[in-house]
Amino acid sequence: MLPAMRTRFLYYVLLGALGCGPGARRDLASVPLRQITYDDMCGLQDHFDQRATAHAGAFRAANEQSTETSREEPDEHGRPRRVVLGDGTYLIAERSDRARLRQLLREEFRRLPELHILRRGADVRVHLGWVQTGALRRARSDVPMEVIVDGEATELPAHPCVGEFLFGDEAYTMRRNIMAAERARAHGEIPAAYLHAEDAGVAGDAEATSAATTPPAPAAPTAPGAAPGAAPGPSAPSPQTVNATGG
Repeated sequence: MLPAMRTRFLYYVLLGALGCGPGARRDLASVPLRQITYDDMCGLQDHFDQRATAHAGAFRAANEQSTETSREEPDEHGRPRRVVLGDGTYLIAERSDRARLRQLLREEFRRLPELHILRRGADVRVHLGWVQTGALRRARSDVPMEVIVDGEATELPAHPCVGEFLFGDEAYTMRRNIMAAERARAHGEIPAAYLHAEDAGVAGDAEATSAATTPPAPAAPTAPGAAPGAAPGPSAPSPQTVNATGG
């Protein structure tokens, strides 16, 4: 998290603690965003598993803008990428998504006013700033966000879990594959994520890991009387070759 973002996040937490409107129930300013995802600190893995099963798409942006900065940070594969800052307003159309957003806000904020997110036919939108490196996007912590219901906006302190909710489809797919791979390794199995690395977004990493951990094949023995380093002569056919050709 950028230092300026961390300072502003602490400011909003302090305002909430002093009783000046809604405030965050816990301080996540010192927790790296990647750790929030990996440890599922927002409790969203089940929600994203359900979205993946339903083939739900990303939340539609009513408006969005972004600016690429000169700052570089590692992306999800550890490669340095330019940091992109942006903001937008995102529509929460499905009732199941609105119900999970309502639950999330109640879990993460104190003194939260009634937002009527589940009102029948309600138009629900979330406006916030975000930061992106590579394919993963997360909420900025230095600007407040707004929950907008039927045109009525309620300002809330920035919170990383709302960014996880809005932008976490790809990140939590990767997390699910990582958890499955770790469970498989614990049972001595080949992780399915390695067999279908493209689904996990780690095809290159899986190949690199395999190459790094596989010992080199032993050199072929030198035929008697041949000079060291000479090309080996024809090898004897394997039993499978004999069975296939000579019966």
